[in-house]
Amino acid sequence: MLRNYFTLYHAAMELHQRLAGGQLLEIYSEHKNEVTLDFVTPDSRHLQLVVVTRTPLLCLYTREGEKKKARDSAILMQVLSGQPVTGAAISPVDREIHIHFAGDAFLVLQLFSASTNLFVVRENRIIDAFKHKNSLAGQPFEPAHHSSGLLRELETLAMNKALFLERYNALNAGCRAEKAAAVLPGLEGSLVQELLQRAGAEESPEALFRAYQSLFFELLDPQPRVLENENGEPQFTLLHTDLAAGRSFESVLEALAYYSIAMQRFLETKEELKALRAKLVRQLGKIRKSLEGFNPALLDEFARNYEQCGHLLMAALYQPRTERKSITVENIFEPGSPDKTIALKEALTVQKNAEEYFSKASKTRGKLRAMEERHTLLRKEQAALEAILAATESISSPREARRFIEQQSARPAKPGNPALKNIQAAPPFRTVSLSASVTLFVGKNAANNELLTFNHTKPDDIWLHARGSAGSHCVLKGTTLQNVAAIRQAAEVAAWYSAAKHSALVPVIYTLKKYVRRGKKLATGQVIVEREEVLLVKPSNRLFSDQA
Repeated sequence: MLRNYFTLYHAAMELHQRLAGGQLLEIYSEHKNEVTLDFVTPDSRHLQLVVVTRTPLLCLYTREGEKKKARDSAILMQVLSGQPVTGAAISPVDREIHIHFAGDAFLVLQLFSASTNLFVVRENRIIDAFKHKNSLAGQPFEPAHHSSGLLRELETLAMNKALFLERYNALNAGCRAEKAAAVLPGLEGSLVQELLQRAGAEESPEALFRAYQSLFFELLDPQPRVLENENGEPQFTLLHTDLAAGRSFESVLEALAYYSIAMQRFLETKEELKALRAKLVRQLGKIRKSLEGFNPALLDEFARNYEQCGHLLMAALYQPRTERKSITVENIFEPGSPDKTIALKEALTVQKNAEEYFSKASKTRGKLRAMEERHTLLRKEQAALEAILAATESISSPREARRFIEQQSARPAKPGNPALKNIQAAPPFRTVSLSASVTLFVGKNAANNELLTFNHTKPDDIWLHARGSAGSHCVLKGTTLQNVAAIRQAAEVAAWYSAAKHSALVPVIYTLKKYVRRGKKLATGQVIVEREEVLLVKPSNRLFSDQA
């Protein structure tokens, strides 16, 4: 009922009452397929008339008060800017509202469902248009001055039963709805359905006439109301519905404004929910792909092979080395198997090469543990995402959708995308809780170290780093220099996340963060440290393992 002739007829009358004697300041577009007409009424109030062309679910609505337009707004139809308004009226034969000005041009709001448009007419020719300007400019436009009009025709049929029956019975072809639409110009869509519903099961033309008569006089004396259907979608009506249903208004323009805001919210909620579902599906796809690529057996095989090479090299320390790049040794772990050739680093001794292989085995097992931990986390995240996606399927109303989307806003998300509840963003640093109040933060790389030390640390936090080795910056929060036990635990972790992690003992320096500063010519992550203390500790990642 939003775009039918009767709604626009009453809207045009109310616009005439509000605007005649006022002035059009300008016409502009802030959003695609939407036009705003900015008026000053005769009583010096600002009134914007917004026309929406992007969807048949919206048509036109008004906004009260002065509103500053967006900077990137497009100014349109400037020939009408500043023109005094003389009146507004609906075309007698179609769904067009004409706004007339003191000058020689007038504005046509063509409010058809499929092709809503605005254009300026001067001397019976279109001179400017919102859409299809190039093809419409110069085309003739003849207002209907001499037609009796749709309302007069419908009124005649409502007052003359014999004429109604004569025209209806003259139509032999078509169902009842088609015949009613053919006899009653301007009644279509929802109004024809309303007419048939009022006529009920009785299919006689007389019953249809009685139903039409009551419907016509209700449309002439409307009770504007905004309802909600079972899906929560706003519905606009002029009919005398149950007074307890929906919200009623004194004017059609007020009802259209309320409906338009509700419908925009409804459409935005649908789009947000659609975007949320799409995001969930994308995230689940990434997680499933990661899980499919999980192959712990391969890493375990690499680790065992590296360790075996290390042991074989240690067993062959006194074997003559005839080649610098490799050595062939008896495979004592697999009796009867062929000898094994092991690649060597030319610059290192056989013993040092053995240590390299042991180091590779240790690192590979570390990667395997990290992979298994990530696998567990991905499984949990997958279950959480699947639960949220399943929850979206049970949403049946926009209220539920809006509430659901707001509940998912706990985590900041990328622009244009919604947030997800119960799925926390990965922390920027490794973290471990030493106690309820003491937490250790560990940097992940040079840039991350810099971020941790100089952007997320207070002057009296305790800063740690393996002495003389590349490694992670570590920051201990929630304690003081007197808590030696916590500092030692943190130092063990700092030693583990350094290049010296495979050493039996590693010196680790610690000091307050206020004694750590950048150097002018130092690379990212490198710092100058003052007033440091040193602890000699055994590298350990036990704290992270316990936490996991």
